[in-house]
Amino acid sequence: MTRSRSRFLQALREAAEEVIHHPDWLEAFTGAAGECFDELASRRPGRSPEDAHGLTASRMNLVHDNEADYSIALINLDQRLHDYCGRDLAALHMRMRMQLVGTPVVLQDESPLGTESVCRALRGLKEAERLSATEAQGLLQQLEEPLRRHLSGFYRAFEHELANEGLGARVRGRPQHVEPDPDASEAPDSPAARVKLGIHPVDALRLSVLARHKGKPQPQPAGGLDRSLASALIDRIEAWLGERQQYGAGVPVSLGASELGALLSPVKAAAVEVVETICGYAFEAPRLPPAFCSLIARLRVPLLRLALRSETLLAAERHAALRLVDQIANLGRTVAADCSPDLPVCRGLLTIVNTLVQAPRISDKDFEAALGSVEALILSRQRSAIARAAAFRSEVERMERRDVALQHACRALYLVIGHAKPSPVRNFLENYWVHVIAKVAYRHGSDSAEWATRLHTANRLLASVDDSQGGRSLQRRVAEIPYLIEELKEGLAWVGLSESRIWDALAPCMALHANLIAGKPAPEFVPRRSSCRPTLGSRSEKTGLKVLKHKQYVPGELPLPPAWAALEVGDTVSVALPDGSVMRGFVAMLAPLRQVILIADGDDNMQLAITARALSQQVELPETQLFRPASIVDEAASNKLVQP
Repeated sequence: MTRSRSRFLQALREAAEEVIHHPDWLEAFTGAAGECFDELASRRPGRSPEDAHGLTASRMNLVHDNEADYSIALINLDQRLHDYCGRDLAALHMRMRMQLVGTPVVLQDESPLGTESVCRALRGLKEAERLSATEAQGLLQQLEEPLRRHLSGFYRAFEHELANEGLGARVRGRPQHVEPDPDASEAPDSPAARVKLGIHPVDALRLSVLARHKGKPQPQPAGGLDRSLASALIDRIEAWLGERQQYGAGVPVSLGASELGALLSPVKAAAVEVVETICGYAFEAPRLPPAFCSLIARLRVPLLRLALRSETLLAAERHAALRLVDQIANLGRTVAADCSPDLPVCRGLLTIVNTLVQAPRISDKDFEAALGSVEALILSRQRSAIARAAAFRSEVERMERRDVALQHACRALYLVIGHAKPSPVRNFLENYWVHVIAKVAYRHGSDSAEWATRLHTANRLLASVDDSQGGRSLQRRVAEIPYLIEELKEGLAWVGLSESRIWDALAPCMALHANLIAGKPAPEFVPRRSSCRPTLGSRSEKTGLKVLKHKQYVPGELPLPPAWAALEVGDTVSVALPDGSVMRGFVAMLAPLRQVILIADGDDNMQLAITARALSQQVELPETQLFRPASIVDEAASNKLVQP
């Protein structure tokens, strides 16, 4: 944390030095930023609101007319900086959280390196140097471009620095020959975790089998037969395998352990054992649906036949037959565990496998053709899902605009409320007024006069119950409250609330006002905060489209982990939904600002539009996964080496 603090303050100082040349001003600016960093970095869950101070209404003095324009400008600067640097800051914040796992420091939702610290620093500079509101606003305009440039560069450089030090290794990729499934090979007791091989797992297994066969007496080694007899032996074994093919996945006999298998040369015996190891492991793999286990089991005999004839099955370059097994297994991991064998993709795979089963004389080229067919099937399935999703582009873009407007409103309200203690007024702002501010942002933008007016109303409401405002007499409070209530009623009606709901929303605030005016204690208040969890809905006019998003005020930041933040169209994912179901499919569309992601099912006409903020919370659930290519062939070989 010490390093991040010093680097952050250095970035701010370098930005400020492009505009500010007075040393005292620079010290005031960085000193205030350091104080805010320390507060945010030391805050703990459960800490009382009185112990921490943000940009509250009283600290920002938004209720004073001569400060209103500056404070609104400061809030808008914070939002513009956040829009420009937000993704880089979110990646850095997530990386720092990974680094601090297991330490006493727990970063909260608001990053100490974020734009709140920058705005606090600007506020501190204005107060320390007693700048007028006009002078301070002029300084904001000059500093905005250097701050954007230096902050974004700092966030990216520092995140890359932490990544290069080995932080977050779980999401940065693995060696190309084996990219383990996160549910399996990353587990502490998985084969890949327990075996640290200096060579490729399949090659290690081949050498292990050859070592066992070395020196073992063979009654009639295939190498000792002449060419015609050796060919006849291979034909006889293939016929023997064909007789058992009719039993399908239930073949009880192992070729390697049979009398015919004992006649094989060590090289052929090694190839046979590798194939039987892979097929046996895949048939019992808990992460593969039964339909896909059966497909790989049906491949067993064609693979054994290939092992008898191919000279390159276990070559250093991964053979098409083994890549075919990996492709089928990878596809199986992305579908539901109880998927039906009648799914179009399952029927297509079965057709391809049957061409291998029925091949009169199996060869490398047969498997190369089959692999090409499987890859074409997977690509066609992906393209079909993306094509189906294209009809929802306007819906996705509109959803993003609304979500960004709500983000702007939440961010502005977070800065206004700061860490004020719970009260009916704070509850009203978080549960009702945030939607008024969001609608203004959606309709008019966050630099409009309407935006400033609605924020000013929020601050006047906060000030109306602030006992620390000594200069505000009881008579002035009584005189202003009716006008304030009318503004609040008008705003709630504008967002569509009925008259009865408007009065229900305002009743607690009005009761608090009545007690304060009468000199009575505030009524007992039980905080009621809307759930910060995302809400699942559907679009009746768009068959098959579900939406998962936040509809309420959400304080702080909800960053995506780096791997999820880097999603691209075509990636395969699964997302756990609040109703207990799981949406599986392809990333079919990314909204222009990447704040909404459309996921399309590969087999059915089902789509999910999910906001990035909602996804950031769903990734905590085990059913939410980002699928990367893994190798069940390598897993099987590693497992065999550990458990011979």
